Amino acid sequence: MFRKIPKYLIYVFSLAAALYLSALVYILSFSLKPNIPEHADAILVLGAKVNLDNSPSDPLYERTNEAVKLYAQNKADYIITTGGVGLGSLPEATISALVAEEKGVPKEKILKDQKSHNTFQNVDEGRKIAKEYNIKSVIVISDRYHVARGVLVARHLGFNPVFWDYPDFGYYKKELLLQNYAREAFAILFYLPKIYLTKALY
Repeated sequence: MFRKIPKYLIYVFSLAAALYLSALVYILSFSLKPNIPEHADAILVLGAKVNLDNSPSDPLYERTNEAVKLYAQNKADYIITTGGVGLGSLPEATISALVAEEKGVPKEKILKDQKSHNTFQNVDEGRKIAKEYNIKSVIVISDRYHVARGVLVARHLGFNPVFWDYPDFGYYKKELLLQNYAREAFAILFYLPKIYLTKALY
């Protein structure tokens, strides 16, 4: 015979499920439609993997390419690339900046954070650079499933207003995309304590 599940465990599981579903709905609310302004101070490109040969991964290339498109439309004055050294020998921000330069963005309009290693650090190091240039409003660029977390951190750390955009995710296989959405709901819940225990710094 199975033992009866204690009520407190039912409550715990129910709360956990409710939080997870809320996080998933929150992420989906950002991924359904971009929010692009007439103009912002800068475009903040969240980091992604660099390959071993120092070529950009598909996510890093596509995020940067989307930022270049917005810059070409005069949607912002600067592009901030983010991300330190990972798989490749060069920082993600450097590779992202090289892609932007090759596509015609002036070198002096690309600001690089070459230290960060996660989403929170991407935004925080980007904030430090932004402060030097009196940048307050940003368009956060990441993949659809990830952009909500970037916006959440950017708002908390003092960027205002915060907009968002993302490339088409056709370079993801459907199974991997579903896994990323499912994993991101856990990630954003994990981030919440870190975000709200950190004072707004801008």
